[in-house]
Amino acid sequence: MRLPITLAIASLALASCGSSDDADTDGDGSVSAEEIKAATAKVKPLEAGQYKMNMELVELVDPTMSEQEIAQAKEFMGAMGGMAPPRCLNEEDAKKGMVGVAEQLQNGDCNVDSLTSNADGMQAAMTCKAAGGDAKVSLASTSTGTASEMTMTAIEPSEQGEKKVTMKVSMTRTGDCT
Repeated sequence: MRLPITLAIASLALASCGSSDDADTDGDGSVSAEEIKAATAKVKPLEAGQYKMNMELVELVDPTMSEQEIAQAKEFMGAMGGMAPPRCLNEEDAKKGMVGVAEQLQNGDCNVDSLTSNADGMQAAMTCKAAGGDAKVSLASTSTGTASEMTMTAIEPSEQGEKKVTMKVSMTRTGDCT
């Protein structure tokens, strides 16, 4: 899988913390920058404080990798998943909430095809430019104010066959910043 798309997915997860209200409020079939900001503002922001983060590689399918390489990648991500240093979310960052995610959705080589959100989380589908053609990216997140979870899946075509990666990132408040 092309590393930039995987990194973009991971960065979305790190920056963020449903049922659904469609963000395409004008019904034109696309989600504008303004609609993205409005939709992400609905999601309950995380409270300021210290957060423990966990990342998990849920699924990896890549016809260019051997079963052993895939197993090693999953093992590596499993070992690294709980080793992320605690993150201090200050008041300013907490007030931004999912708007930081909105800003990232608007940058780069991705178009937001659909986005739904409410106070409990959001779901999005995007099309991103990739080496082998357009990659389809989906994400689903939940937020309680003291914990969040986001699952992202990217499917990218290649000459050897479809590549797919699914990652889950969670953050849980552990107390005040130290």
